[in-house]
Formats: sequence, C-alpha cells, structure tokens
Amino acid sequence: MTMSTLTASAAAVFFNHDGEVLIVNPTYKKYWNLPGGAVDIDQDEPPYDAAVREVREELGISPHIGRLLVHAWITIPGTGAQVLYVYDGGILSPEQQAAITLQESELSEYRFCAPRDLGPDLVPPHLDTVWQAVITAHAERRLVDVTVRL
Repeated sequence: MTMSTLTASAAAVFFNHDGEVLIVNPTYKKYWNLPGGAVDIDQDEPPYDAAVREVREELGISPHIGRLLVHAWITIPGTGAQVLYVYDGGILSPEQQAAITLQESELSEYRFCAPRDLGPDLVPPHLDTVWQAVITAHAERRLVDVTVRL
C-alpha cells in the first residue's frame, strides 16, 4: 500500500468597489491564483492564520480577513489530496490597493478581474469548480463545500 499525501492551503478572496476579484500571477505556475499558500502543518498553524500570514507576505498589506467562504477537497489520483480554505477578504479600499507591494520572489503581478472573465486562460481549468464556489459563496454570503476529483 502506498502512502498518499495530504496538503493544506489557505487563501483570501478580495474585491474592489466594482465587484472585480483580485488575482495574483505566481512566478512558479502557469495560472493566476488567489493570494494565499501552504498551511504550516508542522508548526500547528490553523488555516485562518495561514491565510492572514500569506496575504501579509504576498501583498504586503494586513486587511481584515473574515469568515470561511469555501472548503474544497481536491483529490489527485496516485498522489493524494489537498484541502483548500478560502476566506472572505472583503472589499479593498483604494488606499489598501495602492499599498499592495508584491512579494517579488513569488508573484510577478496582480490585477482585478470581473468574475465572468475568470476563464481557462487565467485560472486552471481543472479548478473551475473551486473558483465558481468562491464567487458563489461571496455573492450569497454562505459557506460552500466542494469536492474536486482530478
């Protein structure tokens, strides 16, 4: 029997006053993403704390991070699974947006994008279900639990 691995990640979703979502372009991946990253399981870091830390590290700002919006269970055949927690970062003020300073070792750029434009050229097609859950959870102000089998 082979050992599968389980990883945990946490992110926050932010919007501007026009209803566009903040996405970041990682230097080490093909697709855009939400600000966030790995939960430090070895240090007993809770997912919420990881989201707060990752936003501070990646964007250089410390906005209030609200409640959990999405819990996603993503299985990867032959590899294991990933659990993803996405929290509500709310609406960033123009001042907060102007204060964004990217962590250049991980991110090359950021932008705001209309949710309807989050297509396969921007976000990973296999994670479309997760992106749609994030948009739905934010719009309907409720927790969405989603399972993705790759």
